[in-house]
Amino acid sequence: MLPNASVMQNGLPENLSLMPNERVVFDRPIGMNQGVSFPIARAHANMRAAELMVHEAVRLYEAGLEHGPEANMAKMLAADVAVEAGNVCIQTYGGYGFAEEYDIERKFRETRLYQVAPVSTNLILSFIAEHVLKLPRSY
Repeated sequence: MLPNASVMQNGLPENLSLMPNERVVFDRPIGMNQGVSFPIARAHANMRAAELMVHEAVRLYEAGLEHGPEANMAKMLAADVAVEAGNVCIQTYGGYGFAEEYDIERKFRETRLYQVAPVSTNLILSFIAEHVLKLPRSY
C-alpha cells in the first residue's frame, strides 16, 4: 500500500499549490514567504526521493533480483512524505484545512494510516537494521 496517488503522482495534494498562489496577505501571495514555500519545496523533494526508491524497487523486482530492502524503504519513505505533505497542507491552509469542502482534513487523517498499515514503519526499520545493516535483532 502506497500513499494517496495524488501525493505520488502529482507531488503534493492538488489543493496545496492553489492556496500559496491565490491567498494574498499584506498585498502579496503567501507563497512568496519562505516560511510557506520552503516546507512545500521540501515535501516535493522528499516525494521525488520516495518515488525514485519505488522505481528502483520495481526495477530490481522485474529483473528478478533481491528487492526487499528497496521495497521496504520505498514504502517507508512514501508513508513519511505523505504525512509530511499532509502537515504542510494543513499548515498552509490553516483553519481552512479542516473544512470539509477542501477535502484536506480527510486526506490528512488517511496519511497517518500509511505509517501503520499494512506494515508498520517500525517493522520496516527493524528489517533494515537487521537485514541491510546487519545489526543485532531488536526483538
